[in-house]
Amino acid sequence: MFRKGVILTMSLFFLTQNPFLYGASGFDHQYSLWNRFLDQYAGEGRVNYSELKANQVALLDAYQEMGKVTKAEYESWTKNQKIAFWLNAYNVGAILSVVQFYPLKKGLSWKALAFPENSIQQIPDVWDRPVFVMLGEKTSLGGIEHEILRKQFKEPRIHFALVCASIGCPVLREEPYSAELLDQQLDDQVRQFLTTPEKFRYDKTKNILYLSPIFKWFRKDFEQTGGIVQFIKKYVPESIVGAISGNSKIEWLSYDWSLNERVGKS
Repeated sequence: MFRKGVILTMSLFFLTQNPFLYGASGFDHQYSLWNRFLDQYAGEGRVNYSELKANQVALLDAYQEMGKVTKAEYESWTKNQKIAFWLNAYNVGAILSVVQFYPLKKGLSWKALAFPENSIQQIPDVWDRPVFVMLGEKTSLGGIEHEILRKQFKEPRIHFALVCASIGCPVLREEPYSAELLDQQLDDQVRQFLTTPEKFRYDKTKNILYLSPIFKWFRKDFEQTGGIVQFIKKYVPESIVGAISGNSKIEWLSYDWSLNERVGKS
């Protein structure tokens, strides 16, 4: 662990000396560095962690760029710029957390035993351990999700953009989130999620909705849209919109915590 910490610290030091990244032009809201990483290491919603472990430069570039944003700069941004920033930051942070402990190994705690060996849940305190220093403060994955995105923006579609490095999560989008495209990107993420049988399906004969536990865990977040059913009806095919109602029975699907790992090059 000490050697990993030294490598990360040295990498971050050299990155901060790069004037190209932090010139007078301000923050890159197109997330070119994060986009470069996605092009190199992600595909079909999965990440090549094995290859990434051997060469982390692209990931660290994106990580360090986001960590350089100041509070004053951030406060001048639009709402959509802020949301896009935190969505991208969370996804960078989740991947970085996995890489630091990759290959993942089964822990001995009761919690660890409840999850697959190749799961982000095997990382101790993964949701609460600091991943970034953002806006001058230590920030965790849980802090980004619950204290910032959920509490400050109250946008339920974020749950289909935050990727916790697991198969049960939404797919990792192969482009950064940006303010200009945010609404279209979030709508598209919801639609993709609701076309995956392991995450959503509807039995019209029995009037049963089979839903990802994401809807159960964050039920309150969907209340502002009229509840889970009303939210879903905006995104499912017309052929079932009329059949789904508050009388539809809900059954919860299992959540696959296995790592969203991709093997080999694209």
